[in-house]
Amino acid sequence: MSHPIAIPARSVGRAVAAMLRRDRWALAGAVTIAVLGLAAVAADLLTAIEGQDPYSYRTEALDPRTGGPAGALGGVSGEHWFGVEPLTGRDLFAIVVHGARTSFLIGLAATLVSVVLGTLVGAAAGYRGGWVDRVVTWTADVFLGFPYLIFMIALGAVVPGHVSRPLLLVLVIGFFGWPSIARIVRAQVLTLKKRNFVSAARILGASPWQVFRTELLPNLWAPIIVVATLSIPGNIGLEAALSFLGVGIPPPTPSWGRTISTAVDWVSTEPMFLFFPGIALFLATWAFTVFGDGLRDALDPKTDVRR
Repeated sequence: MSHPIAIPARSVGRAVAAMLRRDRWALAGAVTIAVLGLAAVAADLLTAIEGQDPYSYRTEALDPRTGGPAGALGGVSGEHWFGVEPLTGRDLFAIVVHGARTSFLIGLAATLVSVVLGTLVGAAAGYRGGWVDRVVTWTADVFLGFPYLIFMIALGAVVPGHVSRPLLLVLVIGFFGWPSIARIVRAQVLTLKKRNFVSAARILGASPWQVFRTELLPNLWAPIIVVATLSIPGNIGLEAALSFLGVGIPPPTPSWGRTISTAVDWVSTEPMFLFFPGIALFLATWAFTVFGDGLRDALDPKTDVRR
């Protein structure tokens, strides 16, 4: 897979607009992201309109014989738009929209941590070269080969309960995500530092930080935006996987992964309990993936594929 080329920041907006006009899949991904993002932001308002919340137990909505939802389709009704959770009777629509807030918050924040670390480390390696480049390259290779999922599971199991689990997930997922970003940024900086405008800034006495901030960073925005967009679905999926395994977001905080984990035990009798959080997770990861692919094609002519 080729990497995005450096494009001035002022042309990124035009390239994205042109991409959305011609690429229907990328446009569909962007619209889906906007809808899910709006649902996450307005989760409190949406659940207030429905008249429910994700924390209230509604045992009256359950079948006392089985503990499952009373009524067809998992208890879907005008009062419970997506039905209710077995055993607790919590409203599933409220869980899904508040779970979107959890997943988007952790996915975006972890991506931000990865991008900041990867950009700074990759730029330092490419610009300074020498032993700095060798150390960064070796460390990135070690991190890329490290079984980080096992480490995250072990860490989640031993960290005390009073530690903020969302913050822990953001820091851990973000920390393990920087190597791939650093590699791309390093490759771009190795090319950019040979350009005349960078050489001129150095001759005029600009410090390495000034060169990075005024000369390199404006030409790194395009690849950074692309790699960040493509990293978000992986981070959302990783948070869901950790919650599915029981070491992610603890109850009763809504989480798609933990809801899917619980739904697996009920899939034979209440498949709707699995359908709604599963389709929400699928739509989120699909939308960011196709939108990121469209961005990559728009900002890198070498990968432009006409669909």
